[in-house]
Amino acid sequence: MTNQENLLDKYYRGETSLEEEKELMELLASEENQGADEDLFAYFENEAAIPDDLEESLFNGVLEKQEQRKTRRMRWYSFSSAAAVVLVLLSVYIDFRKEQKREMENQFFVMEQALYQLSSSLQPEEQQDMLVLWVDKDVEIILN
Repeated sequence: MTNQENLLDKYYRGETSLEEEKELMELLASEENQGADEDLFAYFENEAAIPDDLEESLFNGVLEKQEQRKTRRMRWYSFSSAAAVVLVLLSVYIDFRKEQKREMENQFFVMEQALYQLSSSLQPEEQQDMLVLWVDKDVEIILN
């Protein structure tokens, strides 16, 4: 076995040091025919290289992410504030309708009491078992 084969065996078992890996890369780079091992080391070498614009791309990515969060947050705030406005308007409308109904019931009760008092004052003694609520030319409202 040659030195290169020994280093490759050691490398694949995970027993090489950094110096031995550098030596193995140099041996594979100096070799004229390229094999799978050379391609593997070339791939790892290319992957290990740090791009020149790494800092700028990271900074731009962070700024873009912050803008997305801010946009999402503003959208959430606008939806929640619109929902709050709708709820407030709905509760005011419902309260207004309840108050209107209560007022109409009170007016109806007052009118009913007035008609009762009027009918009891107009009703003859012999018709005490009937309650006359309203008498007009063509209309009579009588309760038994």
